[in-house]
Amino acid sequence: MRFFAKYHKWIGLFFTFFVLMFAVSGVFLNHRRAIAAWDVARSWLPERYSYKNWNNGAVGGTLPLSGGRVLMYGGSGAWMTDTLGRSPQPLTEGMRRGADNRNLRAVTQTAGGELFAVSPFCLYRLKENTNRWEEQPVTTAHEAFTDVQVKDDTLFVVSRSHIYAAAPPYTTFERIQLQQPENYTSKVSLFRTFWLLHSGELFGTAGKTVVDTVGVLVIVLCITGLIITLFKIPIKRRRKKGVNSPKLKQTWTFSLKWHAKLGYLFFILLLIITVTGMFLRPPLLIPIARAQVKPLPGSTLESDNPWHDKLRRLRYDARQQGWLLSSGDGFYALSSLRSVPQKLTNTPPVSVMGVTVWQKNGADEWLIGSFSGLYRWNISEQVVYDYLTGEAVAPRRSSGRPSFKNAVSGFSSDFSQGEVWFEYAKGACMKEEVAFVPMPDALADGRMSFWNVCLELHVGRLYSSFLRALTDWYIFLAGLLMLFIAVSGYIVYRKRYRKKRTTAKKPSAA
Repeated sequence: MRFFAKYHKWIGLFFTFFVLMFAVSGVFLNHRRAIAAWDVARSWLPERYSYKNWNNGAVGGTLPLSGGRVLMYGGSGAWMTDTLGRSPQPLTEGMRRGADNRNLRAVTQTAGGELFAVSPFCLYRLKENTNRWEEQPVTTAHEAFTDVQVKDDTLFVVSRSHIYAAAPPYTTFERIQLQQPENYTSKVSLFRTFWLLHSGELFGTAGKTVVDTVGVLVIVLCITGLIITLFKIPIKRRRKKGVNSPKLKQTWTFSLKWHAKLGYLFFILLLIITVTGMFLRPPLLIPIARAQVKPLPGSTLESDNPWHDKLRRLRYDARQQGWLLSSGDGFYALSSLRSVPQKLTNTPPVSVMGVTVWQKNGADEWLIGSFSGLYRWNISEQVVYDYLTGEAVAPRRSSGRPSFKNAVSGFSSDFSQGEVWFEYAKGACMKEEVAFVPMPDALADGRMSFWNVCLELHVGRLYSSFLRALTDWYIFLAGLLMLFIAVSGYIVYRKRYRKKRTTAKKPSAA
């Protein structure tokens, strides 16, 4: 028991800061919509998070407008410029505060000249003769939006579970639930199951509340653990000097009592949250990445909607005279939004983080980009070409892991300099040896959503400047240490508890 007591103390003391950061960031991550207006200046963060050359997802795409104007949009909001990219001016007036609320996933224009844009939580509209966005209600359900498109005079807003359609004046939306595809099975991703179990969302609001409570308790365990360890020093020093310290002793005793009790009572929940978190990052992610399981009965994954939390992007293909859909399960074709979706084969590789670029490339091709690269996709010939090399790409079994070497976050063909793609790390890139337009100073002083900062902190990327090669292993190694701290504390408590209980029973036995 001495071994466990000793290393529970010292490993816990060494790792307290990181455990605190896990707990605090985890609680905030569970409430993205509530903290969407909170931002952090990128200048406060490590240099890799600063905007340089339009990187870090600043630009997702562009939309050509009348009068030679070009609207740039992406994680940095919206910027109005011209085909030469001169003097980009921010166009965010009227949008909700916060980088999350201004992180534009898509922008489209109606035949009447109105602009519509979607962020994860908002649909915005802007009339051609104004420079102010207005928020347009779509649904009372708390759904995250992923795309917006126009066909003829109908506006389509895509959420992660449904498609919403509206005719002029675009104030009333009809919810469309897609039919289940051919050969549909109700199985769900094991990775997704672990993810939702880790956050508590697997059991809805009640589950998230339980996990939030555990997060607060972990903070309490960290604080009481520090008190137990550090308060011993002044208590011993005063004892040697013959000075009594009743308040310090009382605080120490109180902290020890509740540190032990809370750790013991919530031991199982601590194990579940720690282990499921370890499986969300390599190396434990690898064996479960492709696994499919039946949804847990009574959980949020058990849904009558076969597309629950799976929809990503939507496009109309005039050549094929039908719709194309990007989902968490791949690409599908639909003759109409009421027909049965048909899964497509020989599709471009797409990162698990989803499609970031999807636009026409001539009459017969689509350009598809994600954190797995940039590709030309000819649906008629069922062939995919690498955009940079022009070589045909062999079909892949499943979504790829983000490479971050050619992680494409945006694309534009609306500038006079030629086609430009935006890599997440490097920023603007062009085939020709031509530099893209300089990024405005106003963007260099940009902000990052507090939720994203918490995510970077939670997974350890915020520590990459000193973790370096160990960054990818941070969650796994941290999980092992947390398991040891939890298990060793449980063992120490059980042995001491049993010892005290046995000692207390001896007089009565005599």
